[in-house]
Parts: sequence; structure tokens; C-alpha cells
Amino acid sequence: MTAVLAEQIGRADRPRCRIHRDSELQAWHELLASIEGDEWQRRTVCDAWDVADIAGHLIGQAEDVIKPTSFPRRWLKNKRVYPGVPRFDAHMMVQADEHRGTSPAELRELFDQVWARATQKISRTPELFRRVSMQVDPAPRMSFGYVQDILLARDLWMHRDDVCQALGRPFDPGPYAEELIAQVVYDLEASGPFWGDRPAVVLELTGPGGGTYLLGRGEPVGHAAVDAVAYMRTLSGRDDAPVVTGDPVATEAIASCRMDF
Repeated sequence: MTAVLAEQIGRADRPRCRIHRDSELQAWHELLASIEGDEWQRRTVCDAWDVADIAGHLIGQAEDVIKPTSFPRRWLKNKRVYPGVPRFDAHMMVQADEHRGTSPAELRELFDQVWARATQKISRTPELFRRVSMQVDPAPRMSFGYVQDILLARDLWMHRDDVCQALGRPFDPGPYAEELIAQVVYDLEASGPFWGDRPAVVLELTGPGGGTYLLGRGEPVGHAAVDAVAYMRTLSGRDDAPVVTGDPVATEAIASCRMDF
């Protein structure tokens, strides 16, 4: 398979991103409906969060879209409640905190309600507002359009895997996994400092959502292969021991890279 130059993948357009997000929301609706009893209290790979906390965090993400005062209120609160914690991490912790103790039935209903409203709000967001950007170190500068189109679907997708792992269930990456993962690879190279001065390598992502990509500049120093979903976990800091095979220089470059997710 011919390797695709990562920086030439390009950004998925707004309608396609809507399809990605809608697919994930349907998958989440089905997943939440299937969780029973003490499964809600199963611990996840996310620090100090159980399954219910992840649902609360995702509800908070939608609330921050639909309520003009929600994000700034939580942004001010997170610095006070979690001093010393990176601001975006602290913000997500506040989202989960504010829904902790909500019953499973309420979590299911609220999830569907707020995300339906958030989807409508995103579809009507004026282009001028979508271009507004913000930066909080160490993350690169992000526009609101990028957050709404790319990061929200990515967050839903990755956290669905977190919950499936916590419950001991197989994870179905979904029909658009290859496109979601390609956007991660594009960001890895083109939209931030994540790849840095690592050498050029051929990255083969295997399994569902996989593809073959060329990362870096110049002639590749080698080839590395890793499961696509597993590598998303590594890039996002969830698994520091990925099973990567191939040329040693390439495998080291791939295994050591991390990015904001």
C-alpha cells in the first residue's frame, strides 16, 4: 500500500465532521442503554474517573456548546478547584464533578438531550465565530470550528473505547474510524509541534481504521507497524507500552510521540 503523506491528508469538511459526530452519538446512545448496575462504577484509564464520570464529562462538553455561560463559568472555576492542574484537564474534571451522583437513567436521558441541542447549535454556528481561536499552553492554538468539528467527535470516540475497556467489552471503532484516525495523523504532523524533530518514517496502522502514512520530512529512515486503535491510545497518553514492530529507529519515533487529544 502506498504511504499517504500525512500533511497532505487535509482537514475533513464541516458536513463530513457532522457525519462522524452523529455516528458516535448513536453509538454512545446504544452503549449507555446497555450499561447496568455496578458497571457504572467501573474504574477507567482516565485518572480518577469511573464510567459514570466519563458520561458526565461528555454531557459537560455538550453543555459548553449550548450554554453561552457554561464554558467561561467552568473555566474560572477549574483554576480555583484544581490549582496546578493543566487548564483543559481541570476544565474536564469540573465537567465530570458537576454531574457526579446523577442516576444512570438521568445520565442517559440528559446525554441524548444535550447532544441533540449541541448538534443543532454547531450546525448553526456562524463562520465568523468558528474562526475565533484560543490557546492554553502547552496545546497549540485552536479555533472553535476545529474544536466543534474535530475534537468533539474524537473525544466521543476515544472515551467510548475507554468505557468498553473498563467494561471488558469489544470496541467497535465504527464506520468512520479510518477518517477519524486520519485526522489524528494529520494533526500529528501538520497542526502542531507533536512530531517535532523526529525522523521521517512510514507508519502502518493495522486493523480497523488503519492506513499507511508518511510522517516527517525527507526520506523515511524505516517502517513501523502498530494497531490503529491501540496507537490512538498511545498518542493520547493512555498506554505508554504500545506493541510496535519494524525498524528500531522508526519504532522508537512512533512509540515515543504524544499529542493533545
